[in-house]
Amino acid sequence: MSHNRFRGILCSLINLRISWGVVTTLLLLGSVGCSGEPGADDLSEIMKQNPPHHLAATNREIEILKVEPDGDQQWKIQFECQETPEEDWLLKLDLAQKLKQDKDEEVKYQAALQAQRQLRSPENQDLEKLKQEIERFPFPPLFQQVYRKGTPVKWSATAVVDQSGEKPKLTVSELKLSDGQSLKNLIAKSAMPKEAALADGGPLDPLRQFMELRQKLITSVAQATQTMTQRLKTEQQALVSLVQQPMAVTGKLFPAQAESEEVAFLFEPGAAANTFNAVAIDANDTLSRVVFSGALYLPPVEAADSRLFRRVHDGWMLVLKNEDSSLSKMARKTRENRIVYYDKAKNRFHLSDSRSTTSLQPAASSSTSQTVSQKELEQAVIEGAQFKGSESITGQADRAVVMSITKYEPETGNVRVVLEDAQTPFTFAVFEGKLQREAPHHLGIPVRLEQVTSHSHPGQQRPKTGLFSRKSGSDLLLIPTEKGFVGRFAQTDVNVEKISGETEIVSADQRWQNTLVPGYAWRGVTKWGDEAVKRATLRVAEIRDQGKYVRLTLERDNDPVQQVVYEGSLVTEDGRIDGYGLVTQQFGTASIYEHDYFGVFFSRWQSEDRKVFRISPDGKKIYGLTTEGEVLTLERDPAVEKTDQLTTDERKQVWKNVLTVGKIWEGTIKSVKQKQTAEVKMIVRGYELGGKQVTLEFVPKVNRKAKTVFEGSLDTSDKGINGFGLIAKKKLKYSGPGNVFGNWDTQLEFRLDASGKRLLGRTNDHGDVEYLDLRLVEKK
Repeated sequence: MSHNRFRGILCSLINLRISWGVVTTLLLLGSVGCSGEPGADDLSEIMKQNPPHHLAATNREIEILKVEPDGDQQWKIQFECQETPEEDWLLKLDLAQKLKQDKDEEVKYQAALQAQRQLRSPENQDLEKLKQEIERFPFPPLFQQVYRKGTPVKWSATAVVDQSGEKPKLTVSELKLSDGQSLKNLIAKSAMPKEAALADGGPLDPLRQFMELRQKLITSVAQATQTMTQRLKTEQQALVSLVQQPMAVTGKLFPAQAESEEVAFLFEPGAAANTFNAVAIDANDTLSRVVFSGALYLPPVEAADSRLFRRVHDGWMLVLKNEDSSLSKMARKTRENRIVYYDKAKNRFHLSDSRSTTSLQPAASSSTSQTVSQKELEQAVIEGAQFKGSESITGQADRAVVMSITKYEPETGNVRVVLEDAQTPFTFAVFEGKLQREAPHHLGIPVRLEQVTSHSHPGQQRPKTGLFSRKSGSDLLLIPTEKGFVGRFAQTDVNVEKISGETEIVSADQRWQNTLVPGYAWRGVTKWGDEAVKRATLRVAEIRDQGKYVRLTLERDNDPVQQVVYEGSLVTEDGRIDGYGLVTQQFGTASIYEHDYFGVFFSRWQSEDRKVFRISPDGKKIYGLTTEGEVLTLERDPAVEKTDQLTTDERKQVWKNVLTVGKIWEGTIKSVKQKQTAEVKMIVRGYELGGKQVTLEFVPKVNRKAKTVFEGSLDTSDKGINGFGLIAKKKLKYSGPGNVFGNWDTQLEFRLDASGKRLLGRTNDHGDVEYLDLRLVEKK
């Protein structure tokens, strides 16, 4: 085949356009064989008719590098080609690969994303929008200019000429640009899709816009981190200051309620680091309180259980937990935790209940005086402290009261107080309970006491309300103040202030120990209804087993023949020892009727009714009360010292000594009815069997022949030894006047006075009671 013939065949090839990723095949229109090697011009001619790629170019120059047979009638040709693009050639960008190329920028961006995850809502709101804008960036197909129009481009390829068929075929493969890229990935600028964009680095370049957004995020995260750090520092400092400084803030405890209680919040540091105690005090009722414990808290950013807190405030906060829902009605309503946080922008604290938020305002300085610290509480509740003040009941006149702290045990916190009507000590109440020293309860109502006993003066109607009413199911609530205490019992308000240096209060145990001293005499008056007061003396005869057994005697000062004996015991089980702590029963009878009733101090009948006694908080007075309302007020006679002469054992010996055979007693005999008095002598004629047989002879001074003899016995039991225990009946009668010297079957009863040198006697009633007052005649 001639060279010209081969060229003619090549020129008649049908041009098949090279598809994406498929080898370009040129089919020869003629099938005439050829035996010569193709040259550069031949290939160039073929390419004019059948371009090897889809891009328009001019000035094509071909250099054959190698030609070798490739089978029967086939040639394999390696060549290079240089040509000039008629327009810009573009390459579609692999965005992911492109972004990875700038490693430093990618590291910074990923670090920014990590830092953003640690940001909190105030600083992250705008950044989250920016992040979403980046993540949702509407990237169009991107193309980048790789070869400019008019700039020569060099590429290489391998061509196979196949002449074995009817029509020669030309196959071009391994077409590569000089920079190693595949030419098949390029497109002409005019072929760029309408929705695509050119990444040329200009203002409209989406890639540039995208990278600028990423850089903006990197810079903004750094700035936001700094802003957040400063904000959190300010918040923490403000909250710490609120807890540590003696300041209060006010606001609504229930922000979501229109009619919420207005309260003052006060804080103090807790025992552990970053903990605190707090109290909310109703602005209209200082005893309506809620006590909280809590901690300074920064919710972790990524913790699931902190989302509730972060919805309220994404920063430092004080989390308040109600520690005693029984403290008040307001406390029972406070079921959810409260959150206090600081708003730096508004320079204000806020309170939230997770549903709604309210601002807190600085409170008046007086609000801080409504609570005391644990140390101040210990100083306020001191055994022996006494207070004066009033109880107030709506619709009634205020009542002046005196309050005494008669017991406080620091080890247990047990407290006992006695409240008395300032006008009468017979109206009083005793309360017992505990001092709440544990945090945060000391900020609430630290003193909560139960009424143990209460009494009203017999002349007063027992109140249905107030401190001195019967148990109402309410506790006495007390809160220390700078001056004393404020409190409430049921519907009664209490306000008392401390008394300084006037009285010394000691514990009830000590007071009774100081009072019930054998031999001590307590002198004073009894009062019955509207009658005039009558003087009386109470003596302590004996006390055993730490007050489990007590014996007393009570006599009229102006008529010592009127005497009774009381036996009883101290009530030591509870706070009643600070009330009528000594409960006694009368043994023996009074000498004449003082009243026509049972239930009096000098009852003519030995009855089962009780006589009860209490000691004033200062220990200086004894108050007594009978079941029918007779009262007794006594003070100790300092001239009478302690003695065991009135105890049972000692009294037996005294009786034995004064009843020694031959002892002479002189004195008077008095007829109550006739109001006549005569002198008389008594001689002890017999004392046998330890007093079981006693013989007494009586002789009037005016008529010594009119003597009479009585025989009897001495009651040496506890009940009889201090009373009219010597009982004798007439054995030798004389027809004289009166009971003792007459023909009556008279019975005489004698008692010894405290000195043991005076006998007081009385006859049984035969229409004319006679009293004897005899004194021992001392031998010179």
